[in-house]
Amino acid sequence: MRTLGIIGGLGPLATAFFYRRVVELTPAATDQEHIETWIRSCPQIPDRTGFLLGESADDPRPKMIEAGRSLVSCGADVLAIPCITAHAFHKDLEEGIGHPILHAIRELGLTCQTRGIRKLGIMATDGARKSKIYDEILEASGITCIWPEETDQARVMHMIYDDVKAGRILSGTDFDTVGNALSALGAEGIVLGCTELSQATVTMNLDPKYIDIIDVLAEACVRECRISNKK
Repeated sequence: MRTLGIIGGLGPLATAFFYRRVVELTPAATDQEHIETWIRSCPQIPDRTGFLLGESADDPRPKMIEAGRSLVSCGADVLAIPCITAHAFHKDLEEGIGHPILHAIRELGLTCQTRGIRKLGIMATDGARKSKIYDEILEASGITCIWPEETDQARVMHMIYDDVKAGRILSGTDFDTVGNALSALGAEGIVLGCTELSQATVTMNLDPKYIDIIDVLAEACVRECRISNKK
């Protein structure tokens, strides 16, 4: 198997949950059949959304590139970033690290095609929305992105920053309000498109219409790490 490297800490809980899902989704009967994994958790990496919105001048790319290079130097063959907003810098990060990085949204497009979803509701950060990382990649796959209206987008940001990142339980009321509104707008499926929102799978009994982006990326990591022996 190939070795996995995780650029983490964005945020710490999302990284911990992501690694848990990699372990749970690996078809292993013994400890030795699991994937060798290096995790570089760097909570001090500047906020991605703040930088994308022009609210902060602190560029998160240098620290992410440094983290990625350190993982490659440790022997990581497959790199993943369990922060979807950071995918706005995907090309820059690959070039800076000098190594491919799995792309969660491209993997999401394949998942939607498999499920026959053509209209996907997006619950993600303002940074991801402004950068159009969902729109450009998914629409190229024939999938229309449906974003929450302004008030509901504010609820999404509240859940991400004031609930999960602040160490609080994710608001079920806000979550249901946004999900129901996206369905009313025609969404055939809804992606938990920020890794912080994956906590909904822990605290709530979710409808099958929800797709957890952490699981999409974790499944891709398992696939890529198991397809061939380490070089």
